Amino acid sequence: MAGGNFHERADEPALLYVVRHEGLAALKVGVVGAASREARLSAHARQGWVTEMVTGFETGRQALQAERAVLGFLRECGATDRLLQREMPQGGYTETVAHADLVDLDVDLLAAIAQAAGRIIRRAHCPLYQWTRDYLAAGKAALDLIDEGHKELAREHLQTLLDLGEEMIRHLGPREPQEAPVTV
Repeated sequence: MAGGNFHERADEPALLYVVRHEGLAALKVGVVGAASREARLSAHARQGWVTEMVTGFETGRQALQAERAVLGFLRECGATDRLLQREMPQGGYTETVAHADLVDLDVDLLAAIAQAAGRIIRRAHCPLYQWTRDYLAAGKAALDLIDEGHKELAREHLQTLLDLGEEMIRHLGPREPQEAPVTV
């Protein structure tokens, strides 16, 4: 999943992992395809890295998004040093945090950040979350139409939204939706 192979298999299951190297005082966040897990983590282990955390994702895109979120957060917090390429013969040096001990970054904290990013990304990719975001965006678009003086077009959009909302409620449970007055 890492490097050049990622885009070819971005829709396949993948893992986000955190490894630690005591001698280098470094931590690494990485992404690997679920099928390549053992080979990649073994390559790190041969170089003295210890696997501290592994969490799965439905797709490589989600795992890479979590990796970027974790590394972006760390870089913004000042953990900008990383290992040199020669220190990572197995690859992946750009996703490392060097001098992790100096910025008081331990593996438990990094694992907690990675797990939180993973939970957020999994929830953000669930169909209900996406549907809700789209529904709210469509409601805002209808309000913009009203502000622009296109009330009839806005009324059509709002009626479609109401119909979609009622349909969603029917799918979510046995209760009938309550009618609410709509003013346009």
